[in-house]
Amino acid sequence: MATATAAAVKPRPRAAALPAAFKRVALVANEKGGVGKSVFTRTLVDHLRTSGKRVAAYDADGSVGATARVLGSRDANGAVERVQDPVEGVGYYNGRADDERNILLDSIESGEKLYVHDLAGGLLADLTRIVDGGEGLDGLLDAFEAHGYRLTLFHVISPDVGAAQSVARWLSLIGDRADHVAVINLKHGKPPTDFPFWYGFTDAKGVAKGGKTREKLLAMSGVEIEFPALPAGTFAKLDAENIPFTRADKAGLLTITERAHVAKYLRDFAAALTPAFPLLGL
Repeated sequence: MATATAAAVKPRPRAAALPAAFKRVALVANEKGGVGKSVFTRTLVDHLRTSGKRVAAYDADGSVGATARVLGSRDANGAVERVQDPVEGVGYYNGRADDERNILLDSIESGEKLYVHDLAGGLLADLTRIVDGGEGLDGLLDAFEAHGYRLTLFHVISPDVGAAQSVARWLSLIGDRADHVAVINLKHGKPPTDFPFWYGFTDAKGVAKGGKTREKLLAMSGVEIEFPALPAGTFAKLDAENIPFTRADKAGLLTITERAHVAKYLRDFAAALTPAFPLLGL
């Protein structure tokens, strides 16, 4: 039997009998690469842990993933450890590999209240193979729900049309069986002008384009937040040294001004996250 495309599969509505209180699996997603998923994940996990929250973190791009590289536990030689405690460091797996992608679901065996998975770009089709044989996500959602978990999707948005199209594919697959957060990455510009395909625009011929996916997400009670931008030079220095943002005061790396940039970035992030915080189950 031919495999259905992601856009062609209709999600089942959320079951009315599901319990009101859920533990959470947060997926940081966009099929388009380079939108800022890993930077958002690193900031989110770092912020929550520093605030005293217990978070099991995973990187679906393997040991080379940016989240594992920066937040992963390291051995005495400074290398990312092969075996990670995801609550202390970052568990990692190759979401494209047949023998590893199941970790996305199997990770909940440990029963944590919150899991955060940094998904690599182009991974959605692989997720449909975990339970559903490439024909949607209903079986995967059923499995999460059977164990008391509900998904929260953080869709990181860039100006590219592909970023909005990715959200549309996710919404077509899972609808309101998950909660959705659109993360407008301010590194790429200022909304709404710099994000035409997300907010919508009128072209030179007077034709309205874009904006439909945003309307659908908000109609599902989705949340929209703005992800603050850290000055590029400051970010580059921290990234090169694999230093989490909350450890930006490491001696000798940043100037006083650059440390002030990071402090403001973290304050702005905490404030921006507020509308989405209830969807983390904390």
